[in-house]
Amino acid sequence: MTLDLSAVTDSLIGLVKDAWAVAPIWTEIGGAGSGPTFTPAFTGLAPDAVRQEPGPQLSLYLYHVEPDIARENGLWQPQLLDQAGVPPVRSLPLALDLFYLLFAYSEASYVQEHEAMSVALRIYHGHPIVRSASSVAPAWELTLTLEHRSYDELSRLWQATTVPLRMSVVLRAAVAFLEPDPMPPPAPKPTTVSIGAVGPASLTGAPGSPEGYPIVLGTSREGSYLAPDSSTVAFSRSPATVSSGQRATLPGSNPGTAGVSDHVYLMPQNGAEIDVTAWELTADSTPTRLVLSLPATSGTSPAGSPDPGVYQLRVGSGALGSPGAIRSDATPVSVAAFVDPSGGPVLSGAASYTVNGRGFLAGQTEVLVGTTALSDTAGPPAAGQVSVATAGTSFVFAPPPGARGSVLPVRVRVSGIEADPALWVRL
Repeated sequence: MTLDLSAVTDSLIGLVKDAWAVAPIWTEIGGAGSGPTFTPAFTGLAPDAVRQEPGPQLSLYLYHVEPDIARENGLWQPQLLDQAGVPPVRSLPLALDLFYLLFAYSEASYVQEHEAMSVALRIYHGHPIVRSASSVAPAWELTLTLEHRSYDELSRLWQATTVPLRMSVVLRAAVAFLEPDPMPPPAPKPTTVSIGAVGPASLTGAPGSPEGYPIVLGTSREGSYLAPDSSTVAFSRSPATVSSGQRATLPGSNPGTAGVSDHVYLMPQNGAEIDVTAWELTADSTPTRLVLSLPATSGTSPAGSPDPGVYQLRVGSGALGSPGAIRSDATPVSVAAFVDPSGGPVLSGAASYTVNGRGFLAGQTEVLVGTTALSDTAGPPAAGQVSVATAGTSFVFAPPPGARGSVLPVRVRVSGIEADPALWVRL
């Protein structure tokens, strides 16, 4: 029902108003054919306002409203059970109990006050259920009950109105259900495009670009390493962490499409964008993925693998700085140092070990045995120390003290990026 409490009040007042002329009391006190001896003004005003009006008054004053929690929860059960045909709503319906103060007032006649109250009480007692008119939508239904209130409580209520006490009763009208606003219509379904079809149209979305717009959906890498028991352990990383000589996949691109995604660009965190189109493995790429292979040597990109760190990749058209070039959104990729697994997977029987690889930057390389970080040294390492070669292609370390026979991984981090597992050491 609409949030209009005055409509409920008017309906309840209308019960008495419509039946006033034919109320049985007039025949009982005046004989057959007798009509009303007076007709009060029917109102919903508060006691202090009623006293300002001339003539007899009969008021049904709404003085208190409170929620009916039990009815709210009961009405909500079908929604919780997700019954078929029950649409979702924003919130619980609002169930209200309405409390009315019924009283009469006459300037000069207590008889009129008493007779008015007699008629009203008899009519409300004869209508314990009140329904809305047939023309009202949505329809509503209320139950009327006479509420017990102590003399003290009624006295305090009248004192609050700052007018002298009159005979009065409290009626409870329950339950008024106020429905919440309906849910907004669902958002339109997004347009679906397939990235499986060959050609730029499967990856496009740029208005006004007949060639299409390149899309990159991330980076990923499939790899494996030998565990200490020489078993092969496969793994997958997305976003990809890749070392020199390893591959990374960019799903969603459209390689080889002239003017759309025929170039690949690498962006360092601090530095200029680099064209690394030479890294593309055309034979392994498809219309829905681009496969890159980092060079197996270190050096300035794209001739060699970049230093370990976090980078971003884009695909697009045109050489660096060319006007009108198209670029995809950037996607992250991490470059790690390469640890040569030769001599492993388990190193044992020596006081120190030499590890070969690429990308071991002096001052940025951290070596851990298990969870123990080794300290740097410039000379031959003692137990728990590591010495990184100036060329960045090897380091020498001595394991820290530990439980004899323990097999712990040799972990290499450069610029915060950890390399693939490759070697273990037996203490």
